[in-house]
Amino acid sequence: MKAFARVVLVLLGSTLLTAEEPQQNEPPAISITGYVRDSGCVHRFHEVVKPLPNGCVEACMRGGSPLLILTKDEQVYHPISPEMPDVDVRPKLLPFVGKFVKVTGHVYERGGSKAIALEQIIEAKE
Repeated sequence: MKAFARVVLVLLGSTLLTAEEPQQNEPPAISITGYVRDSGCVHRFHEVVKPLPNGCVEACMRGGSPLLILTKDEQVYHPISPEMPDVDVRPKLLPFVGKFVKVTGHVYERGGSKAIALEQIIEAKE
C-alpha cells in the first residue's frame, strides 16, 4: 500500500510540474521598432503615427492610458511581461513614451491582436 501511495504521489507531482512548464513551441524572439504611444490616440487617429509635439501623448500617459508600440507600417503591439503570471510592464515603458524604440521579445498573436513579451527596450534611430 505504501509503495502504491508513493507511485501516486510521484505521478501527481510530475503532472503538476509539467503543467506549469512553458510551452515547447514558443515563438523565437524578434526585434521590432516603433513609437511608444497611448492606445486611445493610436486607435482613434489613424493618420498620426509619430507622436505630435503638442504634449498629447504625455497627457494621455499621465491620465493612465494603456501604452503600446506602433510601428511605422502601423502594426500595433501590446507589451506584456516575459514572466508568467504577467506583471505590469508600464514602468519599463514610461521613460520611452513618445520615443522611437527597438523592442526585443517573443511575439504572440490571437484574433488579429499582437503582443510582445518585453525582454529589452532601447531608444532607436528613426
